[in-house]
Amino acid sequence: MEFMPTREAIQTCVLSKRWKNVWKSLDTFSLKPLNGIRKYNQFVSKVLSNRDDSVSLRGFQMPVFSSTAPKLLKAIEYGARHNLQKLTLAMDFRFKEIPVSLVPLIFNCQSLTFLDLYINSSCSNLKLPPSILLPSLETLYLSNVTFTATDNHCIDPFSTCTSLTTLVLQHDLRYESTQTLLISNPNLSVLKLESVVSRHTFNPKLVLSTPNLSLITLGIQICYELSCTCDLPLLEEVYVNQGVHTVSSVIINWLQLFPQVKTLRLSSYALEMLLKDVVMTGIEIQPPSFFRLKSMKMEIGRHMISDDHVDIILDYLLRNCQTIDVEVDAITED
Repeated sequence: MEFMPTREAIQTCVLSKRWKNVWKSLDTFSLKPLNGIRKYNQFVSKVLSNRDDSVSLRGFQMPVFSSTAPKLLKAIEYGARHNLQKLTLAMDFRFKEIPVSLVPLIFNCQSLTFLDLYINSSCSNLKLPPSILLPSLETLYLSNVTFTATDNHCIDPFSTCTSLTTLVLQHDLRYESTQTLLISNPNLSVLKLESVVSRHTFNPKLVLSTPNLSLITLGIQICYELSCTCDLPLLEEVYVNQGVHTVSSVIINWLQLFPQVKTLRLSSYALEMLLKDVVMTGIEIQPPSFFRLKSMKMEIGRHMISDDHVDIILDYLLRNCQTIDVEVDAITED
């Protein structure tokens, strides 16, 4: 029953006199909107007040609107008291500001191992604390957020998440008092930047200090200045996905940071930019060097890139490759 929406799970239980109270011991709640905010708020209150208080709360998933914010705050307070491990919030504060007390409540929930904060509108960004002090957190999803700095040099919010292994940043990322985001974490192995945009007038800087990184996805729609403090010796895969909308010189500069990668995957857009700017026009850009590359995966858009053009791009990208017999796969995009 823990995989069912909470309302359906409760309805299933109360059909039987024998099982009517089983739902009170559920450790995972998945709440979905009802017809009418008042009914929804009443339902959330009844679920929390009638639940078995001795049972820890493992997971909590909840959609949030401006008019449901008070119930959200009570739900997070309840979760913090009951060792909440996984919290997923899809929030839509399009017409009102996010409650000031929300962020401290979330980031003081020390038992969290999984956190997914999705703000449905870039009109209301969630303002993060300078440091995220969640020592048990292993997986973090952030969408439409504002980073804050303690000084004017850079933002370093993730170094205090000592158990963090997976970080996913999505959509509109904003910065206060600085232009540089430092992603520093000794245990981070998966980093995904998906459909990342910025509404600043400057091109933000992103610095990676992640020696344990094994996979990175780049889906950046602006000219991020990307750099690394180490050569990422454990890097297995780099994926430049369809979310990238920038010039070929930026893509090449990114790839030059990953000489140790074993698998390189490029979207059709990245291939088109490389073909247009570097190969066809003859722009002098030094190709990246790869020391351990074993596999090249190329997403070929339907009827967009010919086999001859694919060969030209391969010849350019593998010009400074130190390995032989690189396996090449052409993948048709969905």
